[in-house]
Parts: sequence; C-alpha cells; structure tokens
Amino acid sequence: MLTLRAVPGVGDIGVADRLARFGSAEAAVADLPVATRAVAAREADRVLATLAEAGAAAVVLGDTRYPSGVRELRDAPPVLFLRGTNAVHQPPAVAIVGTRAASAYGLRVARAIAAVCARAGVAVISGLARGIDAAAHEATLEAGGRTVAVLGTGVDVYYPRTHRTLQERIARDGLLVSELAPGDTGHSGTFPRRNRIIAALADVTVVVEAGRGSGALITADHALELGRTVACVPNAIDLPSSLGSNALLKAGAEPLLAPDDVLALLKIDHVRLPGPSLDPLAARCWDAVSSGAREIVDIARIAKLSTRETVAVLSALEIDGLLSFDVAGAVRPTVGHL
Repeated sequence: MLTLRAVPGVGDIGVADRLARFGSAEAAVADLPVATRAVAAREADRVLATLAEAGAAAVVLGDTRYPSGVRELRDAPPVLFLRGTNAVHQPPAVAIVGTRAASAYGLRVARAIAAVCARAGVAVISGLARGIDAAAHEATLEAGGRTVAVLGTGVDVYYPRTHRTLQERIARDGLLVSELAPGDTGHSGTFPRRNRIIAALADVTVVVEAGRGSGALITADHALELGRTVACVPNAIDLPSSLGSNALLKAGAEPLLAPDDVLALLKIDHVRLPGPSLDPLAARCWDAVSSGAREIVDIARIAKLSTRETVAVLSALEIDGLLSFDVAGAVRPTVGHL
C-alpha cells in the first residue's frame, strides 16, 4: 500500500479507484509501468526508513488497527501514520476545536469541557493548533485522559514549533495521527484537509469559539456530512472570534450550556468529577470555591485563612489553570464549571 500511495499524481481517491479495480494494492502496483513502479518503491522504502527513525507506524486502510470512523470518509487516507498508543483513539471520543485567536473565555471553556471528557473516559481529538486546540489537549493530559492530535504535517514535524513540548508529550501519553508521511512539512492545504480526520475520529464535534471562515467550521461541516453530532458553545455576539460558532448555533447545532452537556450528547451518565490533588491550604480554598464562594473575603473566612494567605493560594491555583478572576475580581473555577 505504501508503494501504491507513493505513485506520483495518485491521490486518496485514485488509490481507492485502483484498489476497487485491481482488488489489491499489489495487483495495482504490478500494473504500473516499470519506471513508475521503481520510483514509487524507492519512495516507499524512504518512508519506511523515516518511520523507523521517528518511532512511528503506518496502518493501511483495511487493517484492523485503522480507525473505524475514518473508514467512513469518501476519501479515507489509504495510509495513516501514527506515533503513540493506537488504542487512544477508541470511542467514545469528542473533537474540541476552535479559533487560534481564542478569547480567555474560549480557552477556559475548552479546558473545562476537555477536563470533563477526560475524567469520564472520553478521548479528546483536536488539531494541535494554537488557541482552542492546544487548550483542549493540555487540559486532557493534565486530567490524565486520552488525547489525539491530528496533524497537517508528518508526525515527526513540529508545527507550530512552539508546541514541540506538547507534541512530544502527546506522542508519549496519547496519539499523533497524520495522513502525511514522516518528514513532510505540509502546506496550506494539508491543514484544512486534516479536519475531516478530526471529525471522523469523533462521535461529537464541539466548536468552542470560531470566527467566520475558521477551520473549525470545516471540521463541523465534515462531522455533519458523516452524520455526527455538532455542538457549539454560545459566545458574545459582538466578538469576531465567535461569529462563526454562533452562526452554527443559529443553524441548529446543539448548544453546550455546561461542560457536562457533552456527556449527555454522548449518552454517558453524569460523572462526578474528583477534585484536583492539592496541598492542604490549596484544598481548603478549592473547597470554598467549589461550594460557591466567589469573593476573596468569603473564601478566606470559609478556608480559615488570612486574606493575604488566601490571595497567594488563589494566585497559585490560577497559574495551575484551576480558576480565574473576572474583571470585578470575583473567583471562577475552570474545572467542571463554565
């Protein structure tokens, strides 16, 4: 299959047509002109060598390890390249996608939804882009969950470069997926195309925040074509980065009004989220916040700490991504709450 895929000018649909006509990749390759066959074989050998260097693997369409959801695509990649643990993509799975230029609200909500999914055993699929994608991956890993990054480059190419550490962590604790061979740096067209794979891997696609023309909307379109559920998080009507996702809501996407709503769409019973593992002082402040306290003086009183101690602890919890301060200085939890 790698040799057939490496034939110059033959795309995914061309490979599918040849497989249907000849019955197997071997027969399709045998029908090629000798010179073309030799060029394709050399390229396949190069890909195999690069795979070994990257610690990655290739799964071909028809292989039992090939993700079943991706098989449903009309132009399903004949070969997928994987780096990490293949079982990570198993359902239930939700895609969490959105704009690179995310607002603080969008990032907070993406993390909250991802944490709920992770703790309920739901795999989180996204595209490793800046903004919403990265927030979803990071929150899933922090919650000890399963996450899959579908790339627009080879699985050994770091893009964006600032996500090198995150990409390596996903390779170690989750799964990287690409239809591009290792070493391929991709191009402007490969990033929109990878969105169909994100949608195909997921039972539900959640658009957290997306402007008009956002790649997240392409993912939603693919999900709808596959007959999958699309959900959206409502956002400000005057925020450019949410015009596309709000339009999806108007068109009939499922509204997410709380992180747990995604579990209902997956038909998963509500899961009571365990609190984060914290030191004693932080745990006391966290319990106060979780019980509904929002003002620093109230949190200090419930936690039996001084105001100064409370501010220090809350600041540390904010750095850890567990809570945030709104413009009025009130505290809002970001784990398990919007």
